Amino acid sequence: MRAVIVGAGMGGLMTALALRQSGVFASVDIYEQTKVPSTAGAGLNVPPNGARICRWLGVDLDGGDPKGPDGAIDGGRAAILESTRQFNADGSVTKRSFDHVTAAGDGAGFHHMHRLDLLMCLYKRVFEFGPDSGAPCPITVHMDCRLTQLCQTAGEVTATFSNGRTATGEVLVGADGINSATLQLAWPNPRPKRWTEVTCFRGLIPRTAVASLRKADGSPLDHNPVDSFSMDRHRNDKSGATTYWVRGGELLNVWIARYEPDSAAFEQEEGDWFPVSQEEILREVGEAFTGSASRDDLLALAGAIVRPTKWGLYDRDALETWVQGRICLLGDAAHPMLPTFGQGAAQSFEDAAALASAFALHKRDVATAMLHYERVRHYRATRFQLGSKFAFDHLRAKDTAEQKALLEKLDERVSPAFAHDKRGGEDDSWIYAYDARNIGTELPYKRLGPWDFRRAAKANYATITGKLWTPAAPAKGTRPVTREEVALHNTRDDCWIIVSGKVYDITEWAPHHPGGAGIARMYAGKEATAEFGDYHSAEAVAHMAHFCIGDLVGTPASLP
Repeated sequence: MRAVIVGAGMGGLMTALALRQSGVFASVDIYEQTKVPSTAGAGLNVPPNGARICRWLGVDLDGGDPKGPDGAIDGGRAAILESTRQFNADGSVTKRSFDHVTAAGDGAGFHHMHRLDLLMCLYKRVFEFGPDSGAPCPITVHMDCRLTQLCQTAGEVTATFSNGRTATGEVLVGADGINSATLQLAWPNPRPKRWTEVTCFRGLIPRTAVASLRKADGSPLDHNPVDSFSMDRHRNDKSGATTYWVRGGELLNVWIARYEPDSAAFEQEEGDWFPVSQEEILREVGEAFTGSASRDDLLALAGAIVRPTKWGLYDRDALETWVQGRICLLGDAAHPMLPTFGQGAAQSFEDAAALASAFALHKRDVATAMLHYERVRHYRATRFQLGSKFAFDHLRAKDTAEQKALLEKLDERVSPAFAHDKRGGEDDSWIYAYDARNIGTELPYKRLGPWDFRRAAKANYATITGKLWTPAAPAKGTRPVTREEVALHNTRDDCWIIVSGKVYDITEWAPHHPGGAGIARMYAGKEATAEFGDYHSAEAVAHMAHFCIGDLVGTPASLP
């Protein structure tokens, strides 16, 4: 098969490498609208869940020798995070060590890099499989190709570009960012991006300059970043700032975000960085952090930035589907997220790995491979997309009373901002130890989140509650049920299911299931604990008691 990728950013390049690794494709062609790779930007994160994918595909983030928490400074491409420090508006400071430096021994540390360095690492690896390399499944990058048209048939998809070129393949991946032309051309009525009223400032400071920084009155900084190989965060109600080291500790990346209510949309196209004067950045930082204990430190840092830039933050509501026929979306084209979680690049890398694993599993069955990809990725990536907004109070959903009542019944879904103190201490291994290559061998069911229920509260509440039909004579749930008896009811018209060691007869309920009788019948005679325990709301699980026959007896290992 032939794969066509639109967009040669980080997600598109990683996808090319991953699809080649799947062993399913004969060629991979990437089409990029710019004439040369963009050199804009400053620092970004490649956390363990993303670095793991880089290592798997041979993307060398730091010449095989990333700089670790010992603070060795030698100008390598990456710096490995040692700890995080939180500086609060009242002057209090909290510090947390980061223990995912060598997660699973696979080199998946928390890398901080210059954006250009990461892009060049990806290009270097892609060019090793160029059309002249003699390697199977060559990867070719085509520059100055802006997508203008898409056409699908039963067996292939063709892209047309502004320069008149066309590209045809059995699969097309849109990895072309928040302004995705793929989305605009292939999806009916796509949701527009939305101005967040947040402007960001960014730049780099050489280590020697950081070491000599002083406040305006000549006194040393209260907390100089040169003293710690950490990521420092400063917050107040409407603004935030983050600093961390890149280039092996030689450059300090500074990122400052300011929310201004009712501000005009950023005058430049989102996704680009534009020069800003020292006077402007000092004025903005001074106003944004008025009253904060960190204000003087941040003013000193802002004033030392070499060639400061600014850009505006945009977001977009979650898409319901990432797949249209032989076309799928990936990265920011599918789930643009704010930079507050530092997961933008990593989530696109996870997408690439999952998509490749889906094709490795399903081969030429494009429809099943793409559906499998969407099922394993949509919930997780959209969870980060929604959670990234919670760093800014004004971006949190303004839920009505009905929406709040519904969301309260969604268990962990009510906490998209990852309130670890409420759900498992500070164990964030579910983020960083995650391996996107492991997608399972069976097509998973669709998993819903709060983004699915906020769209139309009353309608969804009716779906979840009003349609949970109750029989006139509820089951008593008192008699034991053998495996043999369950097997007798393993038909599409006789639906007994097993959930957490109990047997339920949902035969009468099947026509009333919110997803239709066909969905309910899929579970006939099967172990459905995950679906009815993890994926459904607490109210839906409680409702199942009306259909409980009794406890399943027998050896768990031999359950159907």
